[in-house]
Amino acid sequence: MLKKILILLAESVFCVFFSCKEEVVYSVKVKLDNLEGKEVYAVFEADDMKKIDTLSCLGVNEFTLIERDENFHSLTLYFESPAQWVTAYLEPRRRITVTGDLLYPQLIKVKGGRTNDLLAEFREKASALLKEQTDLMQIIDSPQEGQNSGKYISRLTNIHHELCLLADAFIRKHPDDEASAVLIKEYFSDPETPLVTEVYLNLLNPALEGFHIVRELKGVVEKAKRTMTGAKAPDFAVTNLDGTVFRLDSFAGRYLILAFVSAWSDDCQTKELLLDEVLSPCPDDRVAVLAVTLDEDPQPVRELIRKDSIAWNVVIDSTGEAIELMDRYNVNIIPRCYLMDGKGTILLKTENGIELKQVLEELIHKD
Repeated sequence: MLKKILILLAESVFCVFFSCKEEVVYSVKVKLDNLEGKEVYAVFEADDMKKIDTLSCLGVNEFTLIERDENFHSLTLYFESPAQWVTAYLEPRRRITVTGDLLYPQLIKVKGGRTNDLLAEFREKASALLKEQTDLMQIIDSPQEGQNSGKYISRLTNIHHELCLLADAFIRKHPDDEASAVLIKEYFSDPETPLVTEVYLNLLNPALEGFHIVRELKGVVEKAKRTMTGAKAPDFAVTNLDGTVFRLDSFAGRYLILAFVSAWSDDCQTKELLLDEVLSPCPDDRVAVLAVTLDEDPQPVRELIRKDSIAWNVVIDSTGEAIELMDRYNVNIIPRCYLMDGKGTILLKTENGIELKQVLEELIHKD
């Protein structure tokens, strides 16, 4: 990764990535308040590649990025904090400007090209809400107010609802524009509710099928639908600590609890899921559990299991099996449990041990 130190020599500084003999395809001029002294990570993205550059802005608040490879579709600038970033959607030989205040990254204006201009128009209309949202989040994150953040949560929820209404109206007004796909990703893309995303994607003109964000969202939706309640659970082949290989059909005829936790030694997670209470009264021929943990060292996990009265099947991540299974089951929250019936159908997806216990007890009672 190249590192360029930007030093203010004139009114602006130009960062040229390639030889000046080649034609400039993309030119992005950035001018932001409160940029001085920040590190900027510039990520040019194409369908199958990324180019990343790091820039240290010493004493400057503006610079220009030039790119001569025409295969890129977007540029995302990251400004040290994960909450501070902005994306510009690229069109060949279309000059782009990025202006605003880094303290309010959601209000940064990206102009140049139809997608950027429409998104700037949307954010201008939503500017009061976006500013209030940022201010409230900063208050919540502050040490002084962090413990009293509850009184701000309801207002943040209302703001999000109002922003969703604005995004909904925009998408319905602009079904032919790529900017609508961007807003679907920002406001209506949640792996936990893929059908909502699908509804909005169906509002778009089919001509947008090739837009990279539409393809990305459709992939997320299809993946999330595979682990919805009522779906046939994705198959797997994993090895527990004893070296036994388990597949989904290894538990045929029994209810299976597939539990994902970050670390087995962090027993607050297994307690939160009430796994001990759930399994203790259940005979092995009725209910099985497969615990998947991000632990990489097997020895401490073996010692903990040896002391427990329950015979746990535990898969750790020493060979990457846990991460692969988490990806297959679309796990983005830990701890999380899936409850499957004896045919491998997903009956429940939850992070709530009480819910897991109640549902399983009802199922066994009905049987």
